[in-house]
Amino acid sequence: MDRTEMMRYLIPLIAVIIIVTSVIIFGLASQNPDGFEWSFFHFAGISFPTGGFEGIWGFLGESVYARALEGIIGISIVLVLGFVFFKMASRKTE
Repeated sequence: MDRTEMMRYLIPLIAVIIIVTSVIIFGLASQNPDGFEWSFFHFAGISFPTGGFEGIWGFLGESVYARALEGIIGISIVLVLGFVFFKMASRKTE
């Protein structure tokens, strides 16, 4: 199998992995704070944190579609960085 034929199958496979992973992770997201957050807010007497850093994707808003897009972008970045890292690590030194 030559390089172009491999890339023809690799790109759709990566796209499917990104979409499936985004859907699974998006389904696990919760609006409720976890136990650590709950206990911190409860014992500190804070109802909910206000202000502060909204994240690098804060300009997209709070809609369901924005959250899905954030997940897809994040997973894509991680996959590309992982691919580049392993590609560089697997180079043969001559």
